[in-house]
Amino acid sequence: MTESIPSRKDIADRIRSIIRCDLKLGDSVQIDDDTELFGGDFDLDSLDALLLLQSMEKEFSFKAGQGVDPAVFRTVSSLSDYVLDTLSAEPSD
Repeated sequence: MTESIPSRKDIADRIRSIIRCDLKLGDSVQIDDDTELFGGDFDLDSLDALLLLQSMEKEFSFKAGQGVDPAVFRTVSSLSDYVLDTLSAEPSD
């Protein structure tokens, strides 16, 4: 059975939920698609990026390859693009 690829909006919403959970942020914290994650209000570090990547792998059922470009973690939008591209590139059953 082939699962459909979620919409970009759905991916972004789920990534925001992951960020809130992994960084222990409340629902009232505003996270826009273009909010800077590194060096911005959230000031992510490499361990936060690794945690987010692992959570996204679990949430979206994919395995990230070696050497994910750090630019992927710049914003929710860049993370959404990465997940969408990764899911689109996976071979179908």
